[in-house]
Amino acid sequence: MSVQKALVIGGGISGLTAGAALARRGIDVHLVEIKDKLGDEGGIGLSIMGNASKALATIGAAQACVAAGMPADVFTVRAPSGKVVAVPPWPPLGKPEWPAQIGISRADFHRILTEAAIAAGVQVQCGVTTRSIEQGKERARVEFTDGRSGDYDLIVAADGIYSKTRAQLFAEVTGPQQTGLAIWRALAPRPERITTTQLHFGGPQGLVGICPINDENCYVYCMHEARPGERRDPATLHEQLREKIEGYGGLIPGLAAQISDPTLVSYRPIEWLLIPAPWYRGRVVLIGDAAHANPPNVAQGAAMGIEDAVVLAEEVSSPGTFEDALARFMARRWERVKLVVEVSRSVAKNQVEHTPGFDAAAEIRRASAVLAEPY
Repeated sequence: MSVQKALVIGGGISGLTAGAALARRGIDVHLVEIKDKLGDEGGIGLSIMGNASKALATIGAAQACVAAGMPADVFTVRAPSGKVVAVPPWPPLGKPEWPAQIGISRADFHRILTEAAIAAGVQVQCGVTTRSIEQGKERARVEFTDGRSGDYDLIVAADGIYSKTRAQLFAEVTGPQQTGLAIWRALAPRPERITTTQLHFGGPQGLVGICPINDENCYVYCMHEARPGERRDPATLHEQLREKIEGYGGLIPGLAAQISDPTLVSYRPIEWLLIPAPWYRGRVVLIGDAAHANPPNVAQGAAMGIEDAVVLAEEVSSPGTFEDALARFMARRWERVKLVVEVSRSVAKNQVEHTPGFDAAAEIRRASAVLAEPY
């Protein structure tokens, strides 16, 4: 094994998964998070697709996600009026062991990943991050913002789409790009009969949907075209979202009436990122949003970061040189991630623009055929 001691920068989904995956393979793992505590404070919910559940099972977290979330094997496609158009299956990426899709709150998901990392032996420190990284042939020297320093065989940069590590070590790489789209998410009580995602296609917006995340709650979401640099008044986010989804039928009006707290609504422009291969410099490797990010319409953004983490742990704990391990990691990740970024960008753009004849389902099936293969 070429790695004995590793540092993970960032305590989000990719970072916690990487920490747990590395530690479970006998590696001494330190994780630093710049926030004062671990936790996804700004998120509402997300979908965990079957391929992500397979990866999460390797760190002992998949069953906890099933228990905390709302598993489903089908979804409903609806007209703007709410009329059911089709009830297709989710791509069976987790079969036979895991549900095709799990809706879950971000708070519950982050808690599960934190527990998995700590149980694996990851040493976590919050309120601190790296100040500098000095690369050596055998190890990298890290200076931290609290004055400490340390030497590591591997540094995993999972510090998000605005990664400071990427900016320091990959200066030639262009940062995230605007897609011209935005997404809203709002927490709402789950109607009793909703046990799977409902997607409303058509109407004035690109996509309006409902995703149940546990027995009590669901989230309503809306994707639409947005001007670059567009700002939203945080005090009236609930009112703005209700206006965006006005005119949609089915359960949308009843849920919209219950969206009354702006702090339970998130709005963000959608950015994308795919830095060229390889995603490493010396002993520093970028994973997750630090290396790639995409629109959420194929529910694979978090999944790709989770897979990154698990594959990296597998490779650096295998026999061979460090350089060979990183090359194998990159070979396993590049085409898979590139496809997800390209398909999600294409689907989002054409849905929002209501492109005549565009077959979003065919594009998603194309990506799913690849994602059904082992990562």
